[in-house]
Amino acid sequence: MPSSDQADMQDRYLDFINSPFGKSIASSLGLPMPVRLKRATAGYAAQPLAGVTALLAADAEATATGQVLAALVELGAAVQIAPAHPGLAPLKAAAQKAGIALQSEGGDSEPVAPVIVFDATGVSGAASLKQVYELFQPRLRRLPKHSRVVVLARATADTGSVEGATASMALTGFVRSLAKEVGKNGSTANLLVLGKNGDAWVKGALAFFTGANSAYVTGQVLTVDGAPKGVKAIASPEASLAGKVAVVTGAARGIGAAIAQVLAREGATVVGMDRPAEEGALGATLAPLNGVGLALDVTDPKAPERLASELISRFGGADIVVHNAGVTRDKMLRNMAPHLWDMVLDINLGAILRINDRLLQGALKDQARLVCISSIGGIGGNAGQTNYAATKAGVIGYAEALSQVLAKQGMAINAVAPGFIETQMTAAMPAANREVGRRINSLAQGGLPQDIAEAVTFLASPLAAGVNGQTLRVCGQNWLGA
Repeated sequence: MPSSDQADMQDRYLDFINSPFGKSIASSLGLPMPVRLKRATAGYAAQPLAGVTALLAADAEATATGQVLAALVELGAAVQIAPAHPGLAPLKAAAQKAGIALQSEGGDSEPVAPVIVFDATGVSGAASLKQVYELFQPRLRRLPKHSRVVVLARATADTGSVEGATASMALTGFVRSLAKEVGKNGSTANLLVLGKNGDAWVKGALAFFTGANSAYVTGQVLTVDGAPKGVKAIASPEASLAGKVAVVTGAARGIGAAIAQVLAREGATVVGMDRPAEEGALGATLAPLNGVGLALDVTDPKAPERLASELISRFGGADIVVHNAGVTRDKMLRNMAPHLWDMVLDINLGAILRINDRLLQGALKDQARLVCISSIGGIGGNAGQTNYAATKAGVIGYAEALSQVLAKQGMAINAVAPGFIETQMTAAMPAANREVGRRINSLAQGGLPQDIAEAVTFLASPLAAGVNGQTLRVCGQNWLGA
C-alpha cells in the first residue's frame, strides 16, 4: 500500500481521465483530457529512431538540410517526404548527394509520421513563412499521440538580413503556439536555433528532442552552436556516459535521486552528495547504482575542498557536476526574517559558486560538463519567493556568464528550469494549489523527477556538445513566464 506522501503524489485526475469510464465522463462534460505521457524506459539505443518514420521537410532556401537528413538516418529513422511541399528541392538534392533513399508519405486519410522535422533555416521574410503553414496545417488533425515536432531556425545574428532575422524570430512564436495546440494529445513541439557552427552538432539534440526522453519538454527554444575546444561529435547515443564520473548534490531523494539513476543508466559512475542527516537515504539510492556516497552539506565551509580531494584521489577528477541541492523558505518579503534570506541564498547559489571555484582548480577532467538546477520561479517570479527566485535567476545568469570562460577550456555549463514536478515537496501543497499547478501547462499534468533527470543527462552528455550557457525549461510549457 502506498504511503500518504506517495498517494498525494499520484495524479488521480490523470488516472481517472485515462480510464474508459473517465474518458466518457470527460468527453460528455467537456473536461480537460490530458494524455498520459510515454517516457523512456531504458537507456539510449545506438539508433534510438530505429523503426520510427520521420517526416522531413525544408523551406526552399534551407541551409541545414544535409546535416539534418544525415542525422536522422544515423539515428535510425526512415525518412519520409511531403511530395507537394514547396521546399522539396534542397531535400532531394541533399538525399541524392548522400545516396539516401527517401519515402513519400501516404495519403490524406493516413496518420502522419510521429516525428516531424522542419528545416526552416532559410526563411527570409513574411512570405517565406507560408511554407511552415503549408507543411503543418493539413497534417495536425492526423498527428498521432506522443508525436515529436522539431523546427530548426538560423540564429537571427547569422541570417544575413533584417528580413531573415525577422522570419527566424517569428518561428519562436509559431513553435510556442503550436506546442499549446499539439499538447492536447501528448505531443511536443520545440525549436532548435542553429548558430553559425551549429549544423555539425544537431544530431545529439535531435536524438533528445525526437524521443521519449523529452516527453515533458515542449514549447522550448534551444540554441545549438559550436562545441567547446577539443570536443568531438558523438558517434552513437548508446552508453554515452560510459567511463564518466558524475557528481550530484542533493542526491538522496526526489529529483537528485532520479538524476543519479538516469546518469548511471547511461553509464556514468555517480558520486552522490547530501547532508549527513540523509546518509541512510543516500546509501539506499546509490547502492543499486554502484555509486559512491558522500555525506557532506554543501554549506559546510570545508565542502569544496573535501569534495575536490575525494574526486582527485579516487577518480582523478569529475567529468560531470550536477548542482541539484536546494531549499525553499517562502515568506512575503515584508515578513521574511534575515536568516531565511541568508539560508536560501547560501544553499541555492553561494554553495554552487564556492564548489565550482574549487573544482575548477584541478578537480575537473578535460571536457567536463556542469549542470545547475534553476526553476521557472527564477524566470517568472512568485509572490513569497523573492529569496528563492533570486537564486534561481542567478543560476541562469551564472551559467550564461561562465559558459564562455569554460568553452575556452573545453568545458560547458548549462541549466535546467523545472516547472511543477511531482515530488514530496509538491505533495505537501494544499490540494487546490497542487491541482492548479498540474494543469497550467500545455500537457495539463505535472512532470516527474525522471523528466528533470533526462534533461540533465542530455545536457551532461556529448549529445549536447553544441549547447553551452543555455537554460532548458522542463515544465510541459508551464504558463508561468512563458
